[in-house]
Amino acid sequence: MLYAACFGDSLIEGFPYGKRASWCAAAEEFTAGDGKRALRLLNYGLCGDRTDDILDRLRQYRPTLPPYVSHIIFLGGANDIIQGAARSSTVATFVKASAFCEEEGLRLGVVLPFISGEEGLNRYLYPLREALATELPPSVRLFDLQPALGEDVISLRKAYIDGVHPTCAAYAALGRFAAPLLQKWLEEKA
Repeated sequence: MLYAACFGDSLIEGFPYGKRASWCAAAEEFTAGDGKRALRLLNYGLCGDRTDDILDRLRQYRPTLPPYVSHIIFLGGANDIIQGAARSSTVATFVKASAFCEEEGLRLGVVLPFISGEEGLNRYLYPLREALATELPPSVRLFDLQPALGEDVISLRKAYIDGVHPTCAAYAALGRFAAPLLQKWLEEKA
């Protein structure tokens, strides 16, 4: 089995449906018959968290993570934007998460924030995605799951229940899309 601990906001947690409907759970289900390649994604997502909250939770839970967990998945940023945090502050938190993981001997994978169904929010999400792609160290694996949701207006309207939180079908599509990417990353040698 391939393990990772997933830290993030509502988009890790699976809001509003709960952890069993999250894309993490969908990725596990999609790989359930893969034997040693089956995914087990420990879900530490919490609705409403900003990236600094997510990093604090990662630091808090680090001592209690199972010893076989060496990979961390980190997803956040939309709540930072909604709550008015500067992009530079958000990116700095991702950089701190990278440094923390390196100090702890953990490999970090960052899921780029999803483009939303809200054009006003997207004006901030696109630059954040670009900043993360250019400013995070090469040791951080970036995962862009946006193709599972699409980027055109019609696809985005169908993907979200409220412009920000995916439908059950969209969470399932994200999990199917993420599963082989995560399997490949988790199988790589450090």
